[in-house]
Amino acid sequence: MNRRQFISKSAVLLAAGSIAQSVTSCRSAATPNKGRIGIQLYSIKDELAKDFKGSLRKLSDIGYSMVEPYGFTTDNFFGHTMKELSNMVKDMGMTISGSHIWSSITVKNPTEKEWDFWKNIANIVVSGGGEWAVQSSLPEAETTDDLKQIVSYFNRAGEICRQGGVKFAFHNHTEVFSEIDGEMILDYLVKNTDPNLVFFQLDLGHTVNGGGDCVSILRNFPKRIPLWHASDFDAETRKYTDVGKGSVPYPTLFDIAESSGLEQLIVEQETEGDIFESCKVDFDYLKQFKWTKV
Repeated sequence: MNRRQFISKSAVLLAAGSIAQSVTSCRSAATPNKGRIGIQLYSIKDELAKDFKGSLRKLSDIGYSMVEPYGFTTDNFFGHTMKELSNMVKDMGMTISGSHIWSSITVKNPTEKEWDFWKNIANIVVSGGGEWAVQSSLPEAETTDDLKQIVSYFNRAGEICRQGGVKFAFHNHTEVFSEIDGEMILDYLVKNTDPNLVFFQLDLGHTVNGGGDCVSILRNFPKRIPLWHASDFDAETRKYTDVGKGSVPYPTLFDIAESSGLEQLIVEQETEGDIFESCKVDFDYLKQFKWTKV
């Protein structure tokens, strides 16, 4: 083989190697992340505004297998539709679990406009391959009659979502651990909504902050709370902290995860400092539990 033939052959081999490496990289990027730990994108809202794709990539590199966006009163998330977001995270090895919905809902005498809203929400979530439409706030409630109206509204929204191919759920903050006429608001909502139409996403950190007992709630309502928001709250310092560093009894909770009907685990981080470092601490803590494995 002369020098020209050697150089020519080397160039061909180098090009083939580059192509193979490129194909491997593409395949690697599309390989689904292992595990069952997702994250609520509100955790990194400030970072998304600075570097949208780069921030999502960091979550994938940590190991998260799914993301839960928020907002979506219209099909727009930082300038992207749900379908566009879904395609983007799929290329990073993640999926969309569903979405939080920021809806200023009208529970007293709701009009058809309310129900058209939920029909549209169901279509948006389905377009991204999501399963859940999660109402992320509670309408003001001061009386049992107020709660009855909320229950009626949730049941109707749940029916519309089911018809649209998704499931309706409610995510708690601290106010649901207050009592109205001697009964805790969360208990009333779980007991009186239709179990086939309305589900619950228990935010564990908010539960501790509100004075609730995560373990008792899950034991009292098996199969009604299939979604957990993995957050943590230190009852002594009265501050939110990294998962595993606060007062949420995670080992006990995961002991009853199967019997309680846990289907989806989503981290929500609400602390200051290096947010991606905290997200990694959360992930590394949660991955020790058997339930989180594929």
